[in-house]
Amino acid sequence: MFKLSAVVCATDLSESSNKALPLAAKMAARHGARLIVAHIIDLPAVTPYGETMVDPQELRDRVEQSARAQVMDILTRCETVDWELRLAIGYPAKEILQIVTDSRADLMVAATHTRSGLERLLLGSVSRKLMHSLSVPFLIVPGDIPLEQLERNIDSVLIACDFSPDSAGAVRWGLDFAQAFGARLTLATVIEPGQLTQILKLDPQKERGLAADLQDELRRKLQETMPEPHRDQPFESVILAGHPHEELNKYAILNHIDLIVMGVHGRGLIESILVGSTTDRLIRLGQFPVMAVRPLSPEQ
Repeated sequence: MFKLSAVVCATDLSESSNKALPLAAKMAARHGARLIVAHIIDLPAVTPYGETMVDPQELRDRVEQSARAQVMDILTRCETVDWELRLAIGYPAKEILQIVTDSRADLMVAATHTRSGLERLLLGSVSRKLMHSLSVPFLIVPGDIPLEQLERNIDSVLIACDFSPDSAGAVRWGLDFAQAFGARLTLATVIEPGQLTQILKLDPQKERGLAADLQDELRRKLQETMPEPHRDQPFESVILAGHPHEELNKYAILNHIDLIVMGVHGRGLIESILVGSTTDRLIRLGQFPVMAVRPLSPEQ
């Protein structure tokens, strides 16, 4: 298992953003890690605090008092964990990345806001920048999720695997959290529409045999994706067909999944905005916490 030493949870202190706190506390508590609650005072948005021009230290002191009271009220209802509050003034994504680096955090947790239209399409600039910049896994909590869903135990973990290098980290982290919470573990891969089209073009007499062979091959690959010391651990392997984000979401709903873990593909900025990865699209559906894992470094 991984050993978490510090977990950073970012919140802007709104109701939806604070929903990340119970899950972050749960993750830290199960690993004996420190919980660092980060709140960034966004200078361009300083007017909601009362004035257009304020003394930075005065503003910081006032916000810290309010933030500490809010966080303490939420964490008293969560698993017991050592925590501290970190405040910064500046651009949220930049300051959060700095806090993660300075604290040597192993995991980042934050909630996305409830959004609609173009804002939902773009996922939210801060979340998107963090997902494609963080060197540690990013656990993203949709702000639409009911709080009671986040407060209950994690009993089931779904790892999405496409057999790319990105998947290796997702499997290791998903396995770790399944062990930490004693959760049921499922590895799933999705046959995409293009692959199905190729199968359907074949002679119908050959189609059934090829489909069965493909499923057997994919199940074998899922088994081999598990780290060798853990291949005897009970887990379910699932083969889905369709658009990955839709099929994973449907499977998670029907099987009462509590946490989805998946790799983040490297993409250019324009492509990630206009197209979005499977991870982006799944997060935008907003029904489950999703842990986005960057590719493992060679030493991992």
